[in-house]
Amino acid sequence: MKCSLLALLVCFLISCETQPETPDPNTMVDLAELRQEIAIHLTNNLIVPAYQDLSEKSVALNQAASAFSTDINEEKLNDLKIAHQAFWNCWQKTSLYYFGPIVNNGLRAGINTYPTDPEKIEANILTGTYQIGSLGNLDAEGLPALDYLLNNEDGIMPLGEFTQERLDYIATLTTAILEQVQNAEADWNNGSFKDNFTGTDATGTDVGSAMGLIVNGIDLHFQRFVRDGKVAIPAGLRSAGVARPHSVEARYGKYSTSLLLSSLNAYKDYFNGKSIIRNDGPCILEYLRQIDQPVLADQIDNHFTILIDKVELLDASIADQIEIDNEALVEVFLSMQDLVAIFKSDMASVMGISITNQDNDGD
Repeated sequence: MKCSLLALLVCFLISCETQPETPDPNTMVDLAELRQEIAIHLTNNLIVPAYQDLSEKSVALNQAASAFSTDINEEKLNDLKIAHQAFWNCWQKTSLYYFGPIVNNGLRAGINTYPTDPEKIEANILTGTYQIGSLGNLDAEGLPALDYLLNNEDGIMPLGEFTQERLDYIATLTTAILEQVQNAEADWNNGSFKDNFTGTDATGTDVGSAMGLIVNGIDLHFQRFVRDGKVAIPAGLRSAGVARPHSVEARYGKYSTSLLLSSLNAYKDYFNGKSIIRNDGPCILEYLRQIDQPVLADQIDNHFTILIDKVELLDASIADQIEIDNEALVEVFLSMQDLVAIFKSDMASVMGISITNQDNDGD
């Protein structure tokens, strides 16, 4: 009997040792600390590297413009077009961080106001009287203006079109882009915003906190500049039912779908905390899971996958897609609308963040 009891006791002890440990109910994630970790990871591994990449590509764009001006030939023109497109794609991966230096430096308006105004561009070149960065000249500068100057409707720009005055205007535009980008990058690296954004004073959920800025920036940028600017307005869904194919991004280069995809993939990485070198870190979706919202986190991630899949089926030019089958763009818009509703209602609500962006579109 004693042996049986001893054997039973040994078995019980072994069984206890092999059982998984019960989580300590007193061990809880410090959400304020997690919010700070997210801000630090996003800053150091996504935002600052994105600005650095954009800065490097602005230098390459400026140098390509200078090289073409010195030696006007098809090879140098093609190099300039490649540098222009590379910068434009990189811009999509930077512009979504819609707070701080990007807003304070007016980077979006100076770099990517579209549709561009060809008549104003030609008048600027002809008269030489214009002021870069002025409110009245924004639709005659930046990437869309360069798109017009480097391409034409059929994609072939004769070298004879590049007079000295035209080359000077191209140089002025690329130099202005370079200066604007470098100013914003310097603000991130050397200004006070980064310290405040990643510091302990910004660990809350108020409007001025890091998370408050992140969520409001996502809401405003995604609905106004991605959903509306890239899709809804050209497709006629935010322009009184009248399609405006001439209002697309990269109208002349005809790669607006590529720019849209770059933007959406950057958003997916943003939510998942994936850096340029594909390292994961603390992220928005992790935060949602930590506040017991795993279904919402998966919903956001899956919605981006579905949306990206739909966009990959579009024509390379959204303007051409409108002519071919505008209903495909409507489907893209509806998927984007679902995400906007999630951002404004579900995500902001469970995170306890007030959306300060006001609109009248019924979202």
